[in-house]
Amino acid sequence: MSTDAIIESGMTFGPYPVGQCFYIEKSACYKKVQEGVQMAEFLLLRQQQEGPTVWIVEAKSSSPRPETQPNFTEFIDEIRSKLTHGFLLAVAARLQRHPAAADELPDSFKTLDLQAQGFRFVLVINGHKQEWLAPLQSALSLVLKPIVKTWALPATSVVVLNHELAQKHGLILPAAGAAL
Repeated sequence: MSTDAIIESGMTFGPYPVGQCFYIEKSACYKKVQEGVQMAEFLLLRQQQEGPTVWIVEAKSSSPRPETQPNFTEFIDEIRSKLTHGFLLAVAARLQRHPAAADELPDSFKTLDLQAQGFRFVLVINGHKQEWLAPLQSALSLVLKPIVKTWALPATSVVVLNHELAQKHGLILPAAGAAL
């Protein structure tokens, strides 16, 4: 798929090197299954200390606070669904369960070694204050714990970032006029 920048929730993600990003939310694979299936924005293949890792990325322009119930619980459940479905569709595409994946999945994703592959579930919230991230991190880690445990992923596989931390991780571009 395209190496163009992805604009989501008021943030510009990428552009990323050729073959390192799969815009799963706009893919033909997803279009065939989308009814009743929520989806993360994109997949990003990153080289990390632990080895190659697929980041399943969801972007939001805001989030409710934990004390705002039931909105907070509904928000966390929506993010869990999107990240989980992104992960499952990525694995299904890699296993060639969807014919559309053959044409659109980058070669680097087609050759992933699923036995050794790392995965990271990433939520990026635009304009969020850093001190608001911890409750979201805890809640999201808790609801994704079954996936993390059954796939034998490290506990650090769930990450919540604001736009500033996402910039430091090279996920998004700085705002126009901002210093690099």
